[in-house]
Amino acid sequence: MPPELEAQDIEKARTFFQYGNDAALKSNYDYAINMYKEACKRALDNLQFRQALRGIQRRKFGNEPSKVGRLVGMTNKTIHMKARSARGKERYAQAIEILEEAFTNNPWDVAAAREAAESFEMLELYPIAQWCLESVQSEVGAKDAEFHRHAAHVHELCESWPKAIASWEAVKRINQFDEDAERKIKNLAAAATMKRANYEGAISKAGEPQKESAEEIAERLEQLKIEKMTPEERLHAEIKKDPRQVWAYVELADIARKRGQLEHAEKILAAGLKASPKEAVLQQQYAEVQMTRLRRAVDSLAKRVEDDPTDAASKSKLEQVKRMLLDYEIKEYRRRVALSPEDHNLHHQLGMALARDGKHAEAIGEFQIAKGSPNLRIDAMLQAGLSFEADGRAKLAERTYQEALKTLEPGDTANLNALHYQLGRVNETLGNMEQAEEHYNEVAANDYTYRDVAQRLRNLN
Repeated sequence: MPPELEAQDIEKARTFFQYGNDAALKSNYDYAINMYKEACKRALDNLQFRQALRGIQRRKFGNEPSKVGRLVGMTNKTIHMKARSARGKERYAQAIEILEEAFTNNPWDVAAAREAAESFEMLELYPIAQWCLESVQSEVGAKDAEFHRHAAHVHELCESWPKAIASWEAVKRINQFDEDAERKIKNLAAAATMKRANYEGAISKAGEPQKESAEEIAERLEQLKIEKMTPEERLHAEIKKDPRQVWAYVELADIARKRGQLEHAEKILAAGLKASPKEAVLQQQYAEVQMTRLRRAVDSLAKRVEDDPTDAASKSKLEQVKRMLLDYEIKEYRRRVALSPEDHNLHHQLGMALARDGKHAEAIGEFQIAKGSPNLRIDAMLQAGLSFEADGRAKLAERTYQEALKTLEPGDTANLNALHYQLGRVNETLGNMEQAEEHYNEVAANDYTYRDVAQRLRNLN
């Protein structure tokens, strides 16, 4: 449940909200964002404050998602990790506050919206969780079935039956053979009918009492019994009735994941895979849980090594777990790419994993496919260039960076700096010092503190 608000906090929240409104009228975006954040921090359950904050964050980008820098995704990954850590410790309000930093960088961040929705759900603030997802729906990829599954779940919590049905229909359009979608659509339609019938029944109480048959009474008692069950009990009952009901395992594991119970989620999904070994949805969910567990182990061991650099046992274990995680990621992304070869994002993820493993020749091939996506083009070419460099092919790296520069959008300073910096490095490698200096000067003109560009210019001179 959300924390109870003191009257003093509510008054402070309103004051900050008014400050934000005044700043917004003057187009003082940064100050308005800070004031709205303070208001939201003190009134977590106030949807109006949250909407105003998101609105001003988007106005800062002229309400154009295309104006968000290409490298922002990499910056926001760190913020997502901090938010997930807070959520894993059941600090849901803190997770939401952290995620607002991600929204300040990119107010259309789909991953951040899903994570925020999960935290609001754990606080039982279902309407705000619903709004979080709906606010980014226009940015969701055409093949992102998991987003629509998540949205359907939240719409169901809000008893927004038509919206929940529409989300499951979107899942079905992505995968026409998805049996879970068909089953959920039927169940939700029945739930909507039942609610409408209950409402009409309440109205008819003023009239003559209706006699019920023995069958109707038994059915009503059974329904009351089901309604008293917790979500977990209902799902366990569904699995007991039919162990091959994939959706029940997925939803049950999802509840465990949101509570940070990853080991329990793994056992649930393992039981599902035992009943349906070839079910792709269960395979993917199981892999996600396994990779999340390995990533948490890496974070924990890295913190231990940071606290005590002389701990040789922890250092050795850290390298071992890192190796396990990388092997698992490569194997899983290869499996997913084989199932969905048209998914550019999967090729990009596989390329990143291969590059981390030093398999740059394979990584380049994946990045060259990934650049077919307009949203991934620049980063895919940048990553391909880095792999060309690592593979000792400086000329091809230079050509790739130059190609990326030609496709940059106006105002994309972050990628402009990254590409010119790498071109400077490549030209140094090739012995073209004058060209290297020109590229470094391009970076320095935008940001003299960018990485070590100042020192490189001094060295060249």
